[in-house]
Amino acid sequence: MHYLIKISFLSFINRINSLKFKDNLKAAIFIFIGTNIIFIVYGASYSFLKYINSVAVAGPLIVNKLLALIFITAFMMAVLSAIIVSFSTIYFGRDIKWLLTSPIKLGKVFSFKAANSSFYASWMVFAALVPFMAALGVVKNADIWFYIFSIVFVFPFLASASFIGVGFTIIVMRFFPAAKVRNVVFIIGMLFFTFVLVFVRLIQPEKFVSSEGFELLSQYLGYLDAPTAKFLPSWWYTSAATGLIAKDFGRIFIYAGLLFGAAVILWLVIKFLAKKYYMEGLNEGQAFAAADIRRRSFEHRSPVYAIFQKDIKVFVRDSSQWSQVLILASIVLVYLFSMYKLSFEAIKMHNTMSVVNCALVWFVATAASLRLSFPLISLEGESFWFLLTSPVSRFKLFVEKIVFGSIPVVVVSMILMFATNYMMGISKPVFIITMTAAAAMSLLISCSAVSIGAILPKFNYSNIPQIESSLGGLVFMLFSFFMIIVNILIIMQPLRLFYLKNYTGAAAFVEYGIILILIDIIFFVIISSIGYSALKRIEK
Repeated sequence: MHYLIKISFLSFINRINSLKFKDNLKAAIFIFIGTNIIFIVYGASYSFLKYINSVAVAGPLIVNKLLALIFITAFMMAVLSAIIVSFSTIYFGRDIKWLLTSPIKLGKVFSFKAANSSFYASWMVFAALVPFMAALGVVKNADIWFYIFSIVFVFPFLASASFIGVGFTIIVMRFFPAAKVRNVVFIIGMLFFTFVLVFVRLIQPEKFVSSEGFELLSQYLGYLDAPTAKFLPSWWYTSAATGLIAKDFGRIFIYAGLLFGAAVILWLVIKFLAKKYYMEGLNEGQAFAAADIRRRSFEHRSPVYAIFQKDIKVFVRDSSQWSQVLILASIVLVYLFSMYKLSFEAIKMHNTMSVVNCALVWFVATAASLRLSFPLISLEGESFWFLLTSPVSRFKLFVEKIVFGSIPVVVVSMILMFATNYMMGISKPVFIITMTAAAAMSLLISCSAVSIGAILPKFNYSNIPQIESSLGGLVFMLFSFFMIIVNILIIMQPLRLFYLKNYTGAAAFVEYGIILILIDIIFFVIISSIGYSALKRIEK
């Protein structure tokens, strides 16, 4: 196994040494953003924990209960992430066939891939827990040993969660068809995430900020016995952390022993399961079941329409793509619910909020375009040349990609804008200009995503997130934010006249609406022309 670790280390070093300037720039930006996120998590956790801990009598008890809830949530997220990651890493990885032909025992191959899965499944949870535990230590005035051992105890805690996910994957792959398992599990994961996102918003956590709500929260945690799940490692980690704060060495040794013991036992269990079932499941995974091929008679279709149908089928067949619609739908639902709960005393406040609403809707459109529209060119992969041999000009192909990517983005944006405007009860001129802006801007954002995807494609990828996180994805987001700022500045002008000059007519809204459309058209023509020129130069 040490050979595999050495190969991975050398590959990592080679990737670092082969980075170009744009790769170094992207890495620097991501490191900067990630560092800021860690500090934001720390600051938010510190403020939240300090506020709760300051409550007389009940504060420390509530903190302990919340720790148990947070850790069980982190534990379940790590388990679910390990299930999803282990399918792609242990069974469907591109290097599996090469590893099987190497003179390395199957057990060592599994151990290496299982360790990889555990790392990729839990690193993000680890990155979130570290600043949270640091904030907890500051609030509780803990000594240096708390910071050291609380981080040490995270490793067996997350390892146990990852090993449970890997073990579940081994059993499922052994007894169920490989062609369906990964899609079903992935969909279940997306549904779980969607449910959590919607549930957290529907319980209206802002009510707990008030004194009455805080009293209800205290009663809920104290008297309804929050589900701490004392039989899970999440509770053991909670008890070990609180023991470090209280310097209760007996509790520390007991629960630390449980954490490390559970991790070791679970590792031995998945090694045993792998010895019995890994090879059978691996054969199923590599074969991936026979495809259901339906023979159909020849149909006369437009070549462009045929490519459009091809894009739809590729989208539907890949669960990692269309399942994102569930998350998008949950975001839309949460956003509409939040806007519904807002209350304003004057119609002018509604009109002012409509500008903020435009920006938020366009941010949603940007996120949707990054996921749905931007990868369209790159998804053709190294076989893009084959698409170019079809009886379709590059211009028609470019237009087809824009149309395909724009439909969901424009529809979602229009639904969001219409529903929120209706709920806020804004003035008719403001309603019209925001709807017009939503249609023009969402189309422009989607077109920009496809165009920049053609300018900076990434044909060599192993998963779609690699396309989104490429330099092109960063450029698209920056360009989209720039366009959002420009459009917001234009929309604010007729509203400024509406307030300062007590303007009630619709002339200013019409004038600035025309200006907005003209500017968006100019942006559309420029970015699409550059994108089309880049597409003509692609010779993959």
